[in-house]
Amino acid sequence: MDRKNPHLLDYLFVLRPILLVPAWTMLLVGYFRAQGHLAVSLKLPGEFWLAMLIYSGLMGAVYIINQIFDVETDRLNKKLFLVAEGYVNKTAIIIESIILFLTAIFIGFWKFSILFGVIITLSGILGLLYSVPPFKFKAKPFLDMLANGLGYGLLAFAAGWLSAGRDNANLWLFSMPYVLAVSAVYLNTTIPDHNSDKATGNITTGVFIGIKVTRWLALALMLGSLLLSIHFKDHLCLAASGAALPLFVMAVISGNMKWTMLSYQAGSLMLVVLSGMLFPIYIPILIATFLALKFYHKWRFGMDYPKFADRA
Repeated sequence: MDRKNPHLLDYLFVLRPILLVPAWTMLLVGYFRAQGHLAVSLKLPGEFWLAMLIYSGLMGAVYIINQIFDVETDRLNKKLFLVAEGYVNKTAIIIESIILFLTAIFIGFWKFSILFGVIITLSGILGLLYSVPPFKFKAKPFLDMLANGLGYGLLAFAAGWLSAGRDNANLWLFSMPYVLAVSAVYLNTTIPDHNSDKATGNITTGVFIGIKVTRWLALALMLGSLLLSIHFKDHLCLAASGAALPLFVMAVISGNMKWTMLSYQAGSLMLVVLSGMLFPIYIPILIATFLALKFYHKWRFGMDYPKFADRA
């Protein structure tokens, strides 16, 4: 098979399904917190699935735009090659992203509350600001951290909460442990890329304050997440941040890249696993996503991707 010959599946996987997992997880977490009690749910209402579909389309559009603006960097780093190496038509994916972006916002306002529509719109705008020059928050210190913390910890959480149709009075406060935890995880992900980001002029928080201070700030934020989880009686975030905190401590004490990478990999995985325990239906979705990615990359490019140790 001619690997460069376009295939319809390329236009599905260019949405980067692996990166949708954090968004799905935070939607579930928001829905769970809106229930106000700790319980296993064997099924989820149609409103939640629609919210998940909307958010997936929106984030998929954002990830396409991210790849378009990072095409030269991705080509040099030999990653995310669907766009960088021309496997997909640029005009086609621009149209695809516009359709997904606008459709998500339209359905958000049409099928849910005005507040939900606003949340979806803000998520999309933040995603654009993260990637598109001259804003490009991903390459600006502290704005990169805030964009990730607020994008996943607040906005995705809020979308899940609102899909439950519950009172939103405590939504903003209850999202704070997750904003801190996501920010902590993000900070440590900037450390392995410190040298390459610095060389290419991407001044992330990790580049700006240095590796050592970054590890300490990440630890402080994760500790803050733990303390807020106790204060708000959030057993889910308490379990996730409590399990992650020792890894962040070890990253600081050892100054070792292995512990740093383990802190954000295991820290993120813990919340996914806990969400799967609370919502068992999530487990087959994760497995199906993983296997679909495995099959696609093996069939299309002869690659073994993703692996559990991948940073996506």
